[in-house]
Amino acid sequence: MTLSSLALFAGAIFVLFMTPGPGNAAMIARTLDRGPAHGVAYGLGILTGDIFWLTLAITGLTAASAAFSGFSVLIKVAGSAVLIWFAWNAFQGFLEPKPAGAPVPAVTGRGLAATYAVGITMPLSNPKAIVFYLSFLPAFFDLSQVRLAHYMAMIAIMLAMFVLFAFAYVGLAHRARDWLMTKGFRRWADLATAIVMLAVALVLLLR
Repeated sequence: MTLSSLALFAGAIFVLFMTPGPGNAAMIARTLDRGPAHGVAYGLGILTGDIFWLTLAITGLTAASAAFSGFSVLIKVAGSAVLIWFAWNAFQGFLEPKPAGAPVPAVTGRGLAATYAVGITMPLSNPKAIVFYLSFLPAFFDLSQVRLAHYMAMIAIMLAMFVLFAFAYVGLAHRARDWLMTKGFRRWADLATAIVMLAVALVLLLR
């Protein structure tokens, strides 16, 4: 795999990560709901799922994706259920708004783990990600020639793109969150967050 191939891979990953979709929307909504730590945790979950499909394509185990399809239904249901739970919690914030000076909910390891796990379900059941890694990449790269060093370089590129887009999406959402809380509009942000998360859960179930 040449440097030009890695550059093409970087460009493809950039387009994949940049394209608006339910994953980006959920990452922003999670940031608005619980802060940047949860937004980053959700994004890391998406990245983990993407790395799973990349690894499957490189190792030639694309046939395993057929066996995985049955399990993916369970992943869809579980991920959607947790997203609906997140949406309900956000909606509770709309129904019973907290005072402007109320403390921000503490970040816990269990909460971050739940957010990360739900993030993983997004690419594992996303047809766009599956087609990209199992069909698009093999059509442009000879993945049978990828060595460990090439694989690590591809992972590094994905991590760099994740940092770039997490900084953009999560950073802007966090600033908006602070502004909404300062201006007393937090309950409307909670309502918007609940609607987005519910919509993402439905997309995850129906696609």
